[in-house]
Amino acid sequence: MIPKINGLGRSFAGVAAYCLHDAPEPDDRRPRTSERVGWADTRNLATFRPERAARLMAATAKAAPDLKRLAGGSRGGRKLTKPVLHYSLSWARDETPDKGEMSRAVDESLEALGLESHEALIVAHEDTRHPHVHVIANRVDPETGKAATLGNSKLRLSRWAEGYEREQGRIRCERRVENNERRRAGREVVRGPSDRPRHWARVRREGMQPGRARRARTPREEERVDLEAWRHLEAEAWEKVEDGRSWGFGHLETRARKEWAELHKRQDEMRQMLDRESRTVLGRLRIWRTERSLRELVGAVRGREDLVEGWREDLARDHRDERTALGKAHGERARQIERGVRKLYRMDLVFAERRAWAVRETRREREQMRTRERGPSIVMPIPRPRPPRGPERGGGGFER
Repeated sequence: MIPKINGLGRSFAGVAAYCLHDAPEPDDRRPRTSERVGWADTRNLATFRPERAARLMAATAKAAPDLKRLAGGSRGGRKLTKPVLHYSLSWARDETPDKGEMSRAVDESLEALGLESHEALIVAHEDTRHPHVHVIANRVDPETGKAATLGNSKLRLSRWAEGYEREQGRIRCERRVENNERRRAGREVVRGPSDRPRHWARVRREGMQPGRARRARTPREEERVDLEAWRHLEAEAWEKVEDGRSWGFGHLETRARKEWAELHKRQDEMRQMLDRESRTVLGRLRIWRTERSLRELVGAVRGREDLVEGWREDLARDHRDERTALGKAHGERARQIERGVRKLYRMDLVFAERRAWAVRETRREREQMRTRERGPSIVMPIPRPRPPRGPERGGGGFER
C-alpha cells in the first residue's frame, strides 16, 4: 500500500474532470472518454452521481461562513483558499483488491486524516498495472463549516498504511516501518538519498540546491582552460563543500534536538503547573497575579471554568509562538550554513579556473618548445587516385 498526497487545490471541477475521464493527450486537453474509470463512489453527499459531486462540494466550501454561523460559531477568520484535498492509494501489482476492499481502505484513510464526516469523491482507475484509487475530499466540514487541519497528513497516512499491511499479513515497505519506529521513539528525522538521518531543516534547505547546480556549473571561458584539470579541481571543491555542509548540518541537528527537547520539557511543566494550580483558590490567585487583570479576580476566586480555559488557550498560544520562533531560528541557521558553503564553492571555482588556465598555458608552452627543438617538419604530399577511364567513367575500357 502506497498512499500519496497529490496536494491541495482550489477547483473541485478540475480535479474531478481529471479523475472521471481518461488522461489528457497533447492534442486534446479535455477528453470526453472515461475508459480507464473502473468505478466511482461518494461519501457524505446527497447524490450518488459522481458528475454532480464536484458541484456540491464546491457549494459547501463556498457556504463555509454561513455554516459557521448556523453552528453557533464566528464567521470571521482567514478565508480558505484551497479546500480541495486530492490523494491516491495504490496497491502492489500482484494484489487484486475488489471494490469492497478498496472502499474499506478509503474509509480507513479518511478516518486517519480526520475526514470521515467530510464530503468525498472516490474514483478507481484501471489504466495501470497496479490497482489504485483516487480520493477527492472537501476540507470544509458540512456541519460546522470549519476547515480540517491537515498537519502531518503524510505521517498519518504512513502510520495507517503500515497498520493496513500488517492486517494483510505482509509488510511490503520495510523502510516505512523503520521510519515510523524512529518517529515513535521521538527521533523526528527523515532519510535522504545517502541513507543517513538528517534534520528537517537540512532536508528543506538542501532541496533548493541538490546536485543540480553542480551539474549546470561550467567554466566561464572553456576555450582558455584545461577541462580535464578543471573537472578534477571542481570535484575537489565539491567534496570540500559536502564535508562542510555535513559538519554544519550535523552540528545544527545536535543543537536543534537539544533545544527542542528542552522547549518541550519546559512547556509540559508549565501546562502541568497550570492544571495543578487551577484546582485551588491560592493557585488561581497566583496565576491571576501573573495575568494582572482586576476583572478576572472574582472569576479566579470562584474558579470559573471559562476563565481557566482562557488561561489554557493563552498558554497554548504562547507555546505555539515559542515553537514557531525556535523553528525560524533553526531555519535561519540552516540558510546561513547553505550560504556559507555556496560562497566557499564559488571561491574554489574561481581558484580552479585559474589553476586550469595555468595548466593549459604550461602545456601550450611545452608544445611550442618541443616544436622549436624538432625544427620545421616536412610535409609529404599525398598522391591522389587516378580518375576512372572510359566513356562511361565507370573504370571500364573503350568498347570496340
